[in-house]
Amino acid sequence: MKSNSDFVQRQFKFHPDELSLKPLKAQVGGHVYMKILNDQYVCKPLNERELQFYQNIPKNLADHVPAFQGTLVENEDSSGNRGASSSNGPIREETSSSRGSSREYLVLENLTKDYKKPCVLDLKMGTRMYGDFATDSKRKSQRKKSTKSTSAKLGVRFCGSQRFSVSNNSFEMFDKYVGRNADETELRKLLEQFFTHGCSLRKDVINNVLGEICRMKKSLLDLEEYRFYSSSILIIYEGLLKEEKSDSQHFSDAENSMDCENFKMEAFGSGSLESTKYRKDEVSSCTVTMKMIDFANISFPSVDSEQFRHEGPDRGFLMGLDNLYEILESMLEEGDCTS
Repeated sequence: MKSNSDFVQRQFKFHPDELSLKPLKAQVGGHVYMKILNDQYVCKPLNERELQFYQNIPKNLADHVPAFQGTLVENEDSSGNRGASSSNGPIREETSSSRGSSREYLVLENLTKDYKKPCVLDLKMGTRMYGDFATDSKRKSQRKKSTKSTSAKLGVRFCGSQRFSVSNNSFEMFDKYVGRNADETELRKLLEQFFTHGCSLRKDVINNVLGEICRMKKSLLDLEEYRFYSSSILIIYEGLLKEEKSDSQHFSDAENSMDCENFKMEAFGSGSLESTKYRKDEVSSCTVTMKMIDFANISFPSVDSEQFRHEGPDRGFLMGLDNLYEILESMLEEGDCTS
């Protein structure tokens, strides 16, 4: 398979006086330390297998993953001068790092950059969470997590979320540990809460997500031998509605995008959620982003994968998409009955 790395290097250009690197202060899932580059890109610690995947993305999957921009190295010389570099030159660094150390990053598009108040949901997909090269202890621990959560039965697990609350003028957040102990009923409740704005279920958003699930499923069905172990889907929608955007000056710019610090932690187990009847004319005006992320444990066709060759599409991931579709569809149907 032909690599697109040459294309990436031509496109990812910058000027050292115009760019900066700083911590990504808000992540709804995952465990790696990420940074944000000029609000346009997300810098994720480099994993060789994930890099190889991004350099060889199959054509029918390109629209379902974040755009890959290249790699970047954050470093510090013997004098303590910090910086970052790629094939195009240095970038100034705004955060501290250990003397003489260096870190490599994958540079990906910032999926939240066009949102004022991004509501973000991370769902871990599939029934298996370890890669082909995992140790026995890793396999054992991941099997235990899958069995205790909804991963083993449904192929989908809540892995974190942030939702903008207009009434509280802040983000409300749940972390991945909530999802590890959630059963089917609690998973549905978490999804209802994420897709609720005020007292109304965002049926326009859910309908868009259902369409994205169908498109993603179609692409994955045609993708032989790939296994997306421990990968997630990221779902994003705008938390600031049209009628509220005219008053957006009342909301702090510091809370925009994924650089916000003002999160409000909530205890799990809030009351039942009301919903209103869905209006079809809202679908076209509703922007939703849904992408697959996290490919450190992926298995895909390559010259060194003969030992772990898989047949057919990733049934575990597809099972998760099917069950997510059913849950969201039933939320819409029940909402119509109670409207």
